[in-house]
Amino acid sequence: MPRVITVLDGQWLRKAKARTAGDTWVDDVLGSIDAGGGVYLSTLRAWFDEFPLRGNKNKRAFKARIESFANEDHLGAVNEVSWWKFMERTGLEGIPLQPSKTARPDFYITSPSEFFCEVSTLNVSDNDKRSFRRCQGIDLDHRSTMKRLLLKVTREKQTQIAYGAQKHIPSVLVLFDYTTWSGFATEFYRYLAKLLLGSEGVLSLLPKDLSALVYIERKVLDGRIVLSRDRSAVYYNPSARHALPFGTLPTLIQFSNGIVEVRPNIPEPWWQL
Repeated sequence: MPRVITVLDGQWLRKAKARTAGDTWVDDVLGSIDAGGGVYLSTLRAWFDEFPLRGNKNKRAFKARIESFANEDHLGAVNEVSWWKFMERTGLEGIPLQPSKTARPDFYITSPSEFFCEVSTLNVSDNDKRSFRRCQGIDLDHRSTMKRLLLKVTREKQTQIAYGAQKHIPSVLVLFDYTTWSGFATEFYRYLAKLLLGSEGVLSLLPKDLSALVYIERKVLDGRIVLSRDRSAVYYNPSARHALPFGTLPTLIQFSNGIVEVRPNIPEPWWQL
């Protein structure tokens, strides 16, 4: 029988406790291992077991990412599987695409509308990290965050976004916000709407291969991964080569051309996955 691959097990815990480097997500988990930290690890173990990656090679690669002590690597893997759980909860039918030698999106969604989906993370910026180390204050700077977001579209994820267009299928970029000010109700999602779909019309200036941009605010409450229902949104590109039908993601706040806003009728501010 093939060996069952587990994640965040006893061996990993021993390594985590013995490490010397700090400033990592592991510190928070170990600091509450009998409470929220334990819940967080149990959640990720269950999600890893359910995540439909084919082949032990792919599973081992994903295991390495989710077990990484480096915040960026760990968060990238967690956000991918978080989006998959979101798909399950909201009735999006699809599968994760298996890794390949050439860059391609993370997911292929078949219903209620067909599109490819790439998941990425806006991490704490290098400037903010330096300020943290110097014990300096950090100003709220939406324009700086926006610049980093635009670079995701035009440079870092351009190949994955173009993949769908080559197959004549819409492409969506999902961005999880883990910047310094994420979670502080700064209304960044509204700033995005004004810049992308307002008078400046930045979204129409981006590559036409991008059919929609999804902005997700996620955090951990008592060890459980939750998404903000009040501040997560989808922005449909009016100039997309292959348009994503408006209403494809009705559980998120939806923005279309001219900042037309449609909010879901959902009372709870946070959605537990």
